Amino acid sequence: MNYVIIGIYIISSVLGVVFFKIGSTDELLVSFSTSFFSLKIHWLSVLGLILYIFSFLLYMGLIARSNLSQLVPVSTGIMYICTLLSAVIVFKETMHGWQIIGSILILAGVILMNIKAT
Repeated sequence: MNYVIIGIYIISSVLGVVFFKIGSTDELLVSFSTSFFSLKIHWLSVLGLILYIFSFLLYMGLIARSNLSQLVPVSTGIMYICTLLSAVIVFKETMHGWQIIGSILILAGVILMNIKAT
């Protein structure tokens, strides 16, 4: 697997969600209006959406070139932990005991998935 591309995918996906969430809690700054359509959105939400679309395109490329049975569990597990940590750090959300235990189990699974069989 190409770990650099997977890392870029995970970072852009997590940042996309974080920026979209930050933008959804701030005042609306960007407005697109026509006679039929009106959209008001914060520029951080737009940045988050762009990053999330970019991460989706990277993911499609990774799926086409990688071992699917390893890519999906590993990237999903790492992304879950990164999203959980960003929620705690950026949004001051609290982690409960079961979330900590689940994160440890996910991290153990990611490590086990990356152990090479001899």
